[in-house]
Amino acid sequence: MSTPMSTASTLAGDKTAPADLDMKDPTIIESQADSGGSSSSSSSNLENCDESAPAHNDEKNVVIESTDDNIVEWDGPNDPECPRNWPAGKKVAFVIATSAMIVAVSFGSSVFAPAEKVTAAQFGVSLTVMQLTVALWILGFFAGPIFFGPLSEIFGHLIPLTVAMTGLAIFQIPIAMGGSVQTILICRFFSGAFGSGVFAVVSGMYVELYEPIPRGIALALSSICINLGATIAPVAGAYLTAEASWRWTAWVTLIYAGLCGIMGLFAVRESSSRAILRTKAARMRFDTQNWALHARSEEQRIELQHIVQRYLTKPIRMFVTEPILIVFTVYLTLVYGTLYLSFQAFPMAFQQRGWTATTSSLPFLAVMLGILSAWGVTSIFTLTWYKRVVLSTTPTPEHRLPPMMLGGVLLPPSLLWFGWSGATHWFVQVLASYFVGLSLMLIFISGIVYIVDVYQVHANSAMSIHVVVRSLIACSFPLFANIMYEELGVAWASSLLAFLCVALAPVPFAFYYYGKTMRGWSRFSFTM
Repeated sequence: MSTPMSTASTLAGDKTAPADLDMKDPTIIESQADSGGSSSSSSSNLENCDESAPAHNDEKNVVIESTDDNIVEWDGPNDPECPRNWPAGKKVAFVIATSAMIVAVSFGSSVFAPAEKVTAAQFGVSLTVMQLTVALWILGFFAGPIFFGPLSEIFGHLIPLTVAMTGLAIFQIPIAMGGSVQTILICRFFSGAFGSGVFAVVSGMYVELYEPIPRGIALALSSICINLGATIAPVAGAYLTAEASWRWTAWVTLIYAGLCGIMGLFAVRESSSRAILRTKAARMRFDTQNWALHARSEEQRIELQHIVQRYLTKPIRMFVTEPILIVFTVYLTLVYGTLYLSFQAFPMAFQQRGWTATTSSLPFLAVMLGILSAWGVTSIFTLTWYKRVVLSTTPTPEHRLPPMMLGGVLLPPSLLWFGWSGATHWFVQVLASYFVGLSLMLIFISGIVYIVDVYQVHANSAMSIHVVVRSLIACSFPLFANIMYEELGVAWASSLLAFLCVALAPVPFAFYYYGKTMRGWSRFSFTM
């Protein structure tokens, strides 16, 4: 049975039909991975909307035929309920709405940073205590994904996403009205914990919606949004604190989250193939009065012990046993932490030129332009070189890595350029800021897309543990940023980061040539 093709290019879909691929049921794939077998094939039923196809069990090398007429599956490859077959406009609106939610989470993480000195003076505490406001929000990213990601694979994507955005919005109210440091710190932690659910769920949603080419562009957009909001926020926070009140950093976050929620009501629908088929089966039971009808995923009993043992521990098991996930998490953590270090370094560097607190935040706009440019570069790469690969052969996750290679080469000299240009014209240092943003995001986008392409049906669990580890380490960066830049100076502190980036720059090159071999060792990856 042929694989359905979308009707427009880029985010609207992909006209290119992929090569013939084995068709698997996600439930079978997951059971196989959990039992020790590798997940082979680049596609599952969620990819080709054909759950009626036989599932191939690699571990036993047999074909499992589905003979139960009571199992509810897709109505052929063109079933309109399958996310892959949604109208182009519906998909684009879906991506825009969910990307806006990612911006809301990342915006809230750093918007409070410019208010740290003001609130420290107001509440009579040290600056280090108020720097916890950013650190604890990022630490919240550690607490949430371990639950949101795995549970979204069981219960669907929409419920965890709704809970995440609702919790993020609600906790802005006590922050804005907070009369004590304790209230602000605790509520910012819970804001980050709930907001992390958005990070954990969205990548898996795009796997359901898109084939490789448009999926790469959609994931690139969501990846830049993770850092785009965090880059805009210091500028907004500086002017809100100076012109209005630090409390407006929370009110603005609440307003924006509310607008995202309203957008989501119209644009975001359940995208989990499992959840959609369960809903379809329930509808058909009432329509036909055949109470034996059920989705394949309903054949597994969902009990608390089963959820804990199989799903909540799954991200941890993946991280312990997956070298690919470990190495990419380390590299992306350094990149992510470098961005958050810049929230302290950039104002310090430009205030040394005599700029005011608000004006010294404006160079973040150059970083923002670099981040947007990275999406443009990645999109052009996907629609040209990568698309030719798809047309000529079966693409592998390693074909996603050339932009990451470019970013790895550009980042160290960009950091050195920024650090050692303090005595030159301000535009030189601002231009360096642009290349820092560009190179950081080329690494970050390609790394996220690679992880999702490698793990596909397990993408939410892989991204969950990735976000957990990345956030647990990165949350400490804002705490030692001031000390590092004050003790070493902007030049040498930036040089230290550059040297660390040099050490990790070979990673994408190594995976480009040897990634296929490493995927062969994996229990959870898809072998293409």
